[in-house]
Amino acid sequence: MQTTIGQRSDAADITVTPLDARAGVSGDLTLTGAWELTAGHGWFGGFSALVADGKRGLIAGTDRGFLLDLDLSGDSPHAVSGSFRFVGINDGGRKEVVDLESLALDPATQTLWAGFENDNLIMRLAADGTSETRAPREMARWSQNSGPETMERLADGRFLIIAEGPERGSDTLHKALLYPADPIATGKPTAFHFAAPRDYDPVDATQLPDGRMLILLRRVAYALPARFDTAIAIADPRTIRAGEPWKARIIQRLTGGVFADNFEGLAYVPSASDPARGSLWLMADDNFSVFQRNILVRFEWDASAADNEKAPGTPSA
Repeated sequence: MQTTIGQRSDAADITVTPLDARAGVSGDLTLTGAWELTAGHGWFGGFSALVADGKRGLIAGTDRGFLLDLDLSGDSPHAVSGSFRFVGINDGGRKEVVDLESLALDPATQTLWAGFENDNLIMRLAADGTSETRAPREMARWSQNSGPETMERLADGRFLIIAEGPERGSDTLHKALLYPADPIATGKPTAFHFAAPRDYDPVDATQLPDGRMLILLRRVAYALPARFDTAIAIADPRTIRAGEPWKARIIQRLTGGVFADNFEGLAYVPSASDPARGSLWLMADDNFSVFQRNILVRFEWDASAADNEKAPGTPSA
């Protein structure tokens, strides 16, 4: 597609710049780094999803339908040259599917799943580049603007998908589905609700080595510019029950300075020497706004983090 800002297929020269800021975070986790990503490419930005690639790296997705590979092999992350690519649906007509908001990966096959809002559609991308899509009927009545924002493939092959927007009439309950396997294939999911703290919406999730889940939560105060604060909550998927609220407990907050931005991506990357330890990565969406930035943040994680919880699934205060 040709625009006044270039073509989607243009090469992106991406710069990753370290940020010295450390104030504005609180909780159980240790902040170990922050970086800003910039590029002159007209479509660069809008990062709304993040997943570990199973090879000591990350794959980031944007709400303009692009993917970007990030190499974590050094002390600082860097963008893989030539990896910024369009994967949305453009049939040459006026209808496009580009609002990519969530990602999941099977590390064994390198199959990638992407969740698209507006159409409430799931795309499966095979390692050979072929793709298949499905709009699950269980998501047909989810809000067009607050659909499958959170998706994670669990270690046992199940898929967790959570709607961003709350259930009508509630400030805390979000529709959620737990599929027994690939949501592109057949299989009836378990329907339940994720119970978020009031005014927070779930925007991503990642599974830890012990099976627990971390859920990224965002709260927005709409103003000019918009004001954001972010929380990370922990919950155990073993406590999910059909038709019941699944509760989580907040363990970390990002509320000040450069960290008061629009974080929408979350991924856990295990250490090569000890899988029980690793790093937790967050990514912010600049919304193509002069007031926001594409920020990548790293926290340290070890098996003792958040172990002071009273019980799996204990609600936040």
